Amino acid sequence: MEGVQMSYAPAGAEFDSVLRDQLLERRERLQDAGPLTGADPDLSRLLNEVDAALARFEKGTYGLCDVCHDPIESERLMADPLVRLCLGDLTQKELDRIQDDLALAAEIQKGLLPKAPVAGDFWSVDLAYQPAGIVSGDYVDVIRQNGDVYFMLGDVSGKGMAASILMSNLHAMFRALIPLDLPLCDLVKRANSLFCESTLANQYATLICGKLNAKGELEFCNAGHLPPIIVGKSGTVQLESAGLPLGMFCDSSFAASCAKLESGDTLLLFSDGVTEANNGAEEEFGISRLINAVDGSLECGPSELLTNCVKMIGEFRGNAMRNDDLTMMALKYSSQI
Repeated sequence: MEGVQMSYAPAGAEFDSVLRDQLLERRERLQDAGPLTGADPDLSRLLNEVDAALARFEKGTYGLCDVCHDPIESERLMADPLVRLCLGDLTQKELDRIQDDLALAAEIQKGLLPKAPVAGDFWSVDLAYQPAGIVSGDYVDVIRQNGDVYFMLGDVSGKGMAASILMSNLHAMFRALIPLDLPLCDLVKRANSLFCESTLANQYATLICGKLNAKGELEFCNAGHLPPIIVGKSGTVQLESAGLPLGMFCDSSFAASCAKLESGDTLLLFSDGVTEANNGAEEEFGISRLINAVDGSLECGPSELLTNCVKMIGEFRGNAMRNDDLTMMALKYSSQI
């Protein structure tokens, strides 16, 4: 069905283990709720469905479609471990319901984005956000805290609904952690630990997390993400730094890097949907074209700079299909001294 995008990757032992644990937890909760609600027919139905799913695990048929016996889409199993039909064997009414759910998920995800353009006493920010599908695995946020501005931009591995759920997870974690006023490297370390505990072993996220103060002092941690760019009076400079993505190892440590912005400088962050945008000849836009696109843009505000970048990427891509989510953030510093 048009608009419904799902992953068809095979499940794997660890994926099955997570789903089985979910079913066992649901069974326990249903049994606990039973004595409190009496002979509730809906609870009995759900308990029977959970028991049937656990029985399919014992038979080795869990995750296979009841009709065609092909594997059910892994993202749908993760969202609802009780599903028994693949997309190809759903009725039109059921497909329409999934489409409605995806559209609602997209609206909820858009609601998590910062209301850009936005500005503070010494900074202004705008965003470019173009999901490749209905929902996105890119994460972006801006938070004011104790006179500083915190910014995050990341990219969750994979695509579709599963990636969008993890994106929402990152959003909630950083919104909860930043008010604790932790040192930046400790903030990212804590986020990594929480992210590890809530994902499968093959899931991770690259991320830039940083903060800027009124003096133009920039501090950031790079967790395996593309280096940010400063568009400034001295030219366009990449801020090279390295670190492991979030979710790779639960006990990873992260180092903070520092830079100084002059009044009028703009910090540019972006996901790999920018540099890996393909044209019809399968060429990538690349970092060099991006630097050329922003070079000499010192006088541009964040909105104009991003508009110019997105336009150049679109012209380069032409009629080629977008192959990844595209997200950019432009943070312009203006000294108040």
